Amino acid sequence: MKIAEIFQTLPDPRRTTLLKMHNLSDILMLSLLATVSGCENDEEIAEYGKSKEAFLRGFLSLPNGIPSHDTITRVLNALDKQKFAECLYAHSRYLLDFFEQHHISIDGKVLRGTSKRGKKNSGICIVSAWACEQSLVLGQLQSEEKSNEKTAIPELIDQLELQDALVSIDAAGNSPAIAQKIVDKGGHYLLALKKNQGNTYEEVHDFMKARMHTAHLSSSKTVDFGSGRIETRTCYVSHNTDLMEETLKWKDVQSVVLVHAQREIEGKTQEEYRFYLSDKKQTPEYFNHKVRQHWSIENKLHWHLDVSFKEDKSRTRTDNGAENRNILRKIALQLLQQDALKKSIAVKRKKAAWDDQYLLNVISQYIV
Repeated sequence: MKIAEIFQTLPDPRRTTLLKMHNLSDILMLSLLATVSGCENDEEIAEYGKSKEAFLRGFLSLPNGIPSHDTITRVLNALDKQKFAECLYAHSRYLLDFFEQHHISIDGKVLRGTSKRGKKNSGICIVSAWACEQSLVLGQLQSEEKSNEKTAIPELIDQLELQDALVSIDAAGNSPAIAQKIVDKGGHYLLALKKNQGNTYEEVHDFMKARMHTAHLSSSKTVDFGSGRIETRTCYVSHNTDLMEETLKWKDVQSVVLVHAQREIEGKTQEEYRFYLSDKKQTPEYFNHKVRQHWSIENKLHWHLDVSFKEDKSRTRTDNGAENRNILRKIALQLLQQDALKKSIAVKRKKAAWDDQYLLNVISQYIV
């Protein structure tokens, strides 16, 4: 089912007794097309509609012309956010059907514009599940603050199809219960360890660092150059989990992973040691790749939402407004990322605003 068809099935949040001058599906399609084309707020969406009305009438009803920005605001604030999110997931599932196995990264992002003054992590936090190879959002949940991310992750996992998928989560979502839940759903885990995990972290840290330069651990090294920086990542793996008693609390644990990252910037060297647990018995090359791939959720999703879509400037907190606009941006981003044009997202958005035929090329397979 295409996005336009799903929009038509959404429950209308407006009062049933109210005379509706504009179709809900028209309002949502206009908002999506305008967002693809570079609009950042509801007033810009309405002005885009007025400028492009003749073009939009080619596939929207628009019985009473273009809705006002006030109408757009009321609808996006009131729309059922869970039902609206299904439009995003349906698009992702449609594309994901072409792939057998996938790597899912789970991470949270605070909408900075909704934070209280002086408290940058106090804003609404959206925890997303991201298909790394395909650049698709598979699920998301809202929590009121970044500190509540850990409680949202188990509920998000319950929503996902995990058969044969690798699920990677930063330390905020690492616990034996999370590992158990992932394995019970047919998936595999790669979970980061940090100091706040007490005895487990200390045991893994001491065991791996004592053996990292010996024949006891297999290893793999990658070196990357760019932007005046040299980054070397050496991954060490031990399958001797029976020698680390604390790790046995994690369901079916097979591998303990250490990634030693060294960054040289302007003659200065920075070092970082990161530790992970996994139920997959794999090579250092595999884990080195997957640890790096996990962060595509930051580079290809969160970064674009902040930089390409200026999400952190949005201060909307009314009702469901913040999450619904986040969903709208994610659908727009996925449409642009799936387009074959070898340009940045920012350039693609401008081109969509300038060139109606290009916009049709971006949306036609999934929308109309």
